[in-house]
Parts: sequence; C-alpha cells; structure tokens
Amino acid sequence: MIQIKAPYNAGLFKQMALLRLVVFSLVVESIVLNAGEVLVLSDNVGAEIDVIEKVHYRLFTDINNFKSAQFYLLPNDSVMAYIESWDADGPVYYQRYYSLYEFYLLGEEISKKDSPDQAEIEFIQHKYKPLFAEDLLRQLNRNHYCLIILNNKQVYQGLFLKYYDRMIRILDNDQFYDIAIRSIRTLKYWDNTKQMRILQWITIGSGVAIGFGAGQVINFVFNIPAKQTGILPFAGMIAGGVLGYEAAPFVVEKLRPKTVIEFRKSKIKRLDSIGRLTYTFKKLKGKIWRTRAEQD
Repeated sequence: MIQIKAPYNAGLFKQMALLRLVVFSLVVESIVLNAGEVLVLSDNVGAEIDVIEKVHYRLFTDINNFKSAQFYLLPNDSVMAYIESWDADGPVYYQRYYSLYEFYLLGEEISKKDSPDQAEIEFIQHKYKPLFAEDLLRQLNRNHYCLIILNNKQVYQGLFLKYYDRMIRILDNDQFYDIAIRSIRTLKYWDNTKQMRILQWITIGSGVAIGFGAGQVINFVFNIPAKQTGILPFAGMIAGGVLGYEAAPFVVEKLRPKTVIEFRKSKIKRLDSIGRLTYTFKKLKGKIWRTRAEQD
C-alpha cells in the first residue's frame, strides 16, 4: 500500500491551503495520466464509494476518516483503488492494487448484499459524521479542568479559559499558556457536573463499607469475644473512610465523564463512566496485542 500525504507547511494558513491544492492537483493529474477508465465495482456502489457504502459493505476497514474511493483500470490490466482520507494536517491519499480477478470477486461479494436502508443510512451518517475539534472548542465553557498532551509529549493541565485564533489559553499553576492547535496531540476535557460529587461520595462510602466488612471478617476468623466485636468494624469503617477520601480524586479522574479529542486521528470521544472504562480497556487490549505481535 502506498500512502501519499499532503505536505504541511507551518507558514500562513493561506499558503498552506494553496500548497495542498497544488499537491492534490498533481496527484489527480498523475492518476489520470497513468490510469485508464474508471471501473464500477458493483451496481450497489456505483463509480465512487462514499463513507456509507464503505461502512455498510465493510470496505477498506483499516482506513480511518475515509472520504471516498474510486477504482481505475491500469495499462497492465490490473486495478488500482484510489482512496481519499484525511487527518489533522489535511488530505491523505492511498493507492491499492488488485488483479482483475480479485476485483471481480470483491464486486461479487458486494452484489450479494442488499443496499443499506434509510434507517442504516441515518445511523451511519450520525455515527461517522466528521467532528471538527475547533467547533467543539468554541463551545467549551470557561474554568473547566483540561489536560493537554503536545506532539512532543509535553503535558499541560489546568483550567480552560478560551479558544481564539486557533490557540487555546489555559491557566496552569497561576500562569497563562497559549497553545497552538497544531501542536496538540490529545486534549481531555472534564465537565463540572454533579456526577463528580456523586462519585466522590460513592468512593468514600465504598471505603467505609469495605472497612466494615473487613472488621466483620476478622471477628469471624479470630473468634473475637462478643463484647469486642463492634470495635474492629468501627475502626475498619474509619480507616476505610479515610482511604476512600484519599482515593476519591483518582477514582473521579478515571470515571468522571470527559471529552477526549485526538487531533492526530481527528476523533472526538464523549466518555461517560461506563464509556471511560470501556475506552481504557480497549487501549490496554490494543497494547497487549501489539506487544504480542512484536514478540512473534
């Protein structure tokens, strides 16, 4: 697979946009000169594959932020898929090659499947609708806690103050920092909601309950006299409450609803308590799989 990525110039925005347009034109012209006619993979998808067809027919499943794809017949009687995607820096282009037989088999598989109905189309449009981080940042409220990880892995954490001119201003340790959007890798944003206080009390209450249970277990295991059985559960409740209070900030940080913006992948995730646990588990599972693959 060949990946052609539009170059990024750190200069003025207009110059960067012009450069992308020139690169895009050169790429398209190169393809037109080297490729033959546009091939129709199946009557179900037509001459150009869009994101709805890509998701419904499970095409190019390894490509994120998919926009469109077309198939071209090459002079050597092979087939090239020209795929357009995008990331935080702009358009990304891919080329994939198939034999005529592989192209025919792929088209046959698609033709066997019914076209998406209106309900599925609306679901895909909602789920895969491109979300632009800058639109979300303009809607964020002031004085909400956020954590920013830059491309160079430098970390800032503090209060979000405002978004302006493709910059984010935060207050970190009584100092103001203006951070360029292009330099950000990940931004995590926590809402100030009642759920924060609820999670704090649940954590403290859980510590008290665990301490009480531990005291009862000790009474049972060591056959503590009946007159003294209340001492250990009471002490356990106090110790559990203190530990729960100390653990509350960590638990709240992990379970509290948050918004995660991954600028490299142009993805925005809204994570509630259950969603946060699932998100963390998936990242851990992915790391384990990658480690095993590297070992093999």
